[in-house]
Amino acid sequence: MRVQIPWVLSFWMMIAAYVIHVIDESLLGGSFVEKVRAHWWPQYSWRKFFWFNGVYFVVMFASVVLFDTLGGHWVILPLAWVIERFCNSIWHVWWTIHFREYSPGLVSCVLIWIYTYFVVFYRTPEPFSTLTDLWAALAIGLAFTAFLVLYIPLVKGRARGKSDVYSLRTHLTPFSRK
Repeated sequence: MRVQIPWVLSFWMMIAAYVIHVIDESLLGGSFVEKVRAHWWPQYSWRKFFWFNGVYFVVMFASVVLFDTLGGHWVILPLAWVIERFCNSIWHVWWTIHFREYSPGLVSCVLIWIYTYFVVFYRTPEPFSTLTDLWAALAIGLAFTAFLVLYIPLVKGRARGKSDVYSLRTHLTPFSRK
């Protein structure tokens, strides 16, 4: 018999994983801020990192509280953040392969994969989740993913003169940049 985990618990666990993810991005592998500065956006700062993640925590937290208290279609937002966090974890894998260096945040992506697995395979059969809810969550999650994946590399990279940010020709040897 498979154990069932209520979605609300998995959503809270995803927020906990995000806390660890931000710590990972702050402390490991030279920090996310320093890597973004080096690759795309020299003006990126710890203040921007703090405020972006702080606001994102508030939005995620409020989404889970609304779902927990009101139920129903309020599942859309926490589910969207699960989708976005999963896509973000895949982006960290891409970064590691593309730049041939550790992507700050990569280690904690394992937690995000585990909690995404729980949401997909160990959830209780919630009577209020519809296919429309899933499509709406998917659209929101993918829209936020597209913004995060494309804004810094394409907009900020182009402004810096690195519009070829996705080409491999700038990377000469594994785990080093010249």
